Amino acid sequence: MGFFDFFKSKPSTHKFAQIVIKYARTQGLAQTMHFDEAEFRLVVGENGSHVLNLHNAYRDYCAAAKSQRDTVLLKYTAGLQINGIPDDFASAKEHLMPSLKPRGQGEYLRLTSLLQDQPMSYQQAALPFGEDALLMLAYDTEHSMALVNQSNYETWNISLEEALNIALYNLRDRTGDHFTDLGDGVVAGVWEDAYDSSRILLSDLIYRAGCGSDPVMMVPTRGRLLLCTANSISAQLKMLEHAQDCMEQEGRVVSAGMYKFRDGTLASHTPANADVLERLLNLQTTQRAEDYGSQKELLEALHEKNGEDIFVASYTVLKNNDTDKLTSLSTWTQGVVSLLPKTDLVAMVMPGIQEGDYDSKILSWQDLQGIAGELMQLVEGYPERYLVTSFPAQDKLSSAPESTL
Repeated sequence: MGFFDFFKSKPSTHKFAQIVIKYARTQGLAQTMHFDEAEFRLVVGENGSHVLNLHNAYRDYCAAAKSQRDTVLLKYTAGLQINGIPDDFASAKEHLMPSLKPRGQGEYLRLTSLLQDQPMSYQQAALPFGEDALLMLAYDTEHSMALVNQSNYETWNISLEEALNIALYNLRDRTGDHFTDLGDGVVAGVWEDAYDSSRILLSDLIYRAGCGSDPVMMVPTRGRLLLCTANSISAQLKMLEHAQDCMEQEGRVVSAGMYKFRDGTLASHTPANADVLERLLNLQTTQRAEDYGSQKELLEALHEKNGEDIFVASYTVLKNNDTDKLTSLSTWTQGVVSLLPKTDLVAMVMPGIQEGDYDSKILSWQDLQGIAGELMQLVEGYPERYLVTSFPAQDKLSSAPESTL
């Protein structure tokens, strides 16, 4: 198979069971798992202490975009018991590896844990990586991989930063210069060991990739590290094209950002060229839509569980067919308590006296905050959402400039 060949979109039921088992192993499940093909379920534990029925998981997995299939697997395996990380650091340290994770996945896991009355968060065990990703550590052995959480660091009596230095040493120790030329000035790292994206952290390796002294990098998925020179607009556009293909087809999305080294430190990069920037923003808008959409059902279930009447507004993406530019839009309706995603535009809807009658006005996010910022409460989570309970005054709304789609 070629570098960007992919599995069939709909696996067999037997293949799907193996996908679930493999995913559970990568999340750190050390218990035995047996596939009961007749009942289409997984029996977990020596005594069958847990049963995971696969019918709904299979349906949702096949229906999901490939970029969201990990989220489906996370949803159905989140309740399985995770163990296997030793309590003594001396035994654990040789198995530590740096692992880049999408922030959206961590938020999905947090919301799922709240629904299960088992609140958990990996935020304290992570470092920010750009806007949309996190850097965590994984405990990785031949048989399983588990993310290291805050309690592990407390037990080890060591900081995340100290453990990260050891993990980076381990990563560098197993990293050779394995790059392939994708053409048009784009280079990709090829290690195929679940840590391809993590190697963006190795500056010495990056400078040996042949993209000059000022390379631009992307890590669209766990298994892809893409590089090109900052001096070529066409190469950056081609790299963005590759990144979009990876995110749409491979799953295991990490980040929709561009990165560069500044004074030896890895940092997010905003391209100066207008065409490159628009293509990058389109990619980021698409990924945010995936994150907002995957969380909507969970938030609605959580509000119902807590007895809260809150409307979860949708993040809608509109495309200009002449320019291909993507614009995000949400709706804020007067009299409706809502959770608003952060969008380029917001449709302000004012119901009339007669049912079905309404007036509306579209504002840019910047103009909306100018007239109603004090009414918008930022809530916990990623991507950004704002709780709104009171509608802006009519005079302020009338004075704000209207935006066009």
